[in-house]
Amino acid sequence: MGVSIKPTFSGSSILTAGFILFGLATIWPPLILICAFLTSKFLSYTNLSNDEAPARRRWWASLKSSGLPPWLAVPPSVDHRESYWVNSRGMCLFSYVSRPALVPAKGVLMYCHGYADQASWVKAAEYRRLVREGYAVMAVEYEGHGRSDGTLVGFGSFERLAEDVREYMEETYKANFSGLPLFVGGESMGGAVAYTVARSSSLVSGAVLICPMCAIHENLKPPQFVIDLLYKLVGPPGTINAVGLLPLAPSKSVGDNSFKLTEKKDLSESTMSRYTRMPRLCVARELLDAAGSISGSLSDFDKPFIVLHGEADKVTDPDLSRQLYDSAASKDKTIKLYEGMWHTLTSGEPEENIERVFEDIREWLEERC
Repeated sequence: MGVSIKPTFSGSSILTAGFILFGLATIWPPLILICAFLTSKFLSYTNLSNDEAPARRRWWASLKSSGLPPWLAVPPSVDHRESYWVNSRGMCLFSYVSRPALVPAKGVLMYCHGYADQASWVKAAEYRRLVREGYAVMAVEYEGHGRSDGTLVGFGSFERLAEDVREYMEETYKANFSGLPLFVGGESMGGAVAYTVARSSSLVSGAVLICPMCAIHENLKPPQFVIDLLYKLVGPPGTINAVGLLPLAPSKSVGDNSFKLTEKKDLSESTMSRYTRMPRLCVARELLDAAGSISGSLSDFDKPFIVLHGEADKVTDPDLSRQLYDSAASKDKTIKLYEGMWHTLTSGEPEENIERVFEDIREWLEERC
């Protein structure tokens, strides 16, 4: 059977655009210049050089060839191996496994990064704190994130994203760490991913949920009429179209509300994988749908877990973490609330706060390994 390859834009679409321009020129010629100006602004906002994975990978290759910054260099005590894992849709997703180099690992954590973040860069360095304490850390960057295939921070199904993580986790765990206690942990949207994976995988012994996206904070949620319009334009959950990839979902800046320290935010965003535009419409739909689904299932969650949340979090609501703790069916559950701390607990706070969070995680893991 032959393969049909079609143009991105059909001839009829181009012809229609030509007639529209001709009509504008007939009415008032300067309208063409105004349309050209607005189009240039729109295209320069919606299409950036890092939107596709090859550009992001080239940046990383250049960084490695010129030398990693000292804080990101892998110490001798850590065995760090990177690879690309192919998901069921044929997409290459960047992944890594970090394990103690000098002693056997006593447990494994599958780390799930947050929205518009990546498992490498700052998070890879911070989570080596656990590797130095004897734990292996596995991670895979989601579709459209970091060095993985896909339009930057664009995905059409939260369920497929979580399924990618589960499949990678189970495959890598069985090949490298079978028999060790396996935990899944995540931050923000990654907390929602970790929650979903923990519910679906029988291999998981417990979950570490850091400021999890159990619901969208009211300050970041668009008005209801905007949500209704969003679903009409983008389609039902799990679908994706050209309109859905437009970064036009109205929302307050997640980055500005996540990091207590500006210098930590600047460092986190100093890569080719940074995303500072408004959420893509399809992603906003998926996050709203996932948060609603999770908030309605809290009472069914029966895996051991620890939930950690900053009480000054402006992105995900600490009250929802309290509700998770109160409602969950689990008999083994712990909650840690940090007065005055913001959303990005493991990389956006002063060093003493970050160390305090990791110490609480270490103690919880230690008691279950």
